[in-house]
Amino acid sequence: MADLKNPKKKRLNWDETLMNLAILVSKRASCKFHETGAVFVDKNKRIISMGYNGPTEGDEHCLDIGCAKVDGDPKTGKLMRCRGAHAEVNGIINCQDTKRLRGATIYTVLFPCYDCMKALNNVGIAELVYLKVYKRIQDGGAGEELEIESTELAKKRNIIIRKYSGPVFCDFPDDYCVSEDKGKDNRSEWGF
Repeated sequence: MADLKNPKKKRLNWDETLMNLAILVSKRASCKFHETGAVFVDKNKRIISMGYNGPTEGDEHCLDIGCAKVDGDPKTGKLMRCRGAHAEVNGIINCQDTKRLRGATIYTVLFPCYDCMKALNNVGIAELVYLKVYKRIQDGGAGEELEIESTELAKKRNIIIRKYSGPVFCDFPDDYCVSEDKGKDNRSEWGF
């Protein structure tokens, strides 16, 4: 029953709602090292599509057999290319009609890699809101590197880029987090 003496006084703004939804969607990711989700919305903030990173349909999950790029093939140990499809590409596929994405905004946990930025550019994304910077894992886990080409392309194509600095309301047990987020109370770190 409603507490008539203590009514609700606030609600989430659109950025808070959509970024926290992207964070929640990212928890479906099966990558051991990168966890990202993407939410695409039209100019009226209606959700067009969502996506998260994971292997293509029918392929094996990294959580089950290891990362092809870091752990190698489970039978031979040979380092392979990443078997995952990124959140942005999965979101584009999930929308079913890419014409709906022209002029849309994407909320994404990780800034897109260069390949994803090319796809976002081609479907006509107008604005990108991100939480964290993406760093590509080098073969064998030798290190990480930034992909500056992504930012350069976005700027060249006049895609509006905004870093999300609002509160994160989602907090998950360590089993549901990539290593960089384990043991952290992300709500307080990100301004909650």
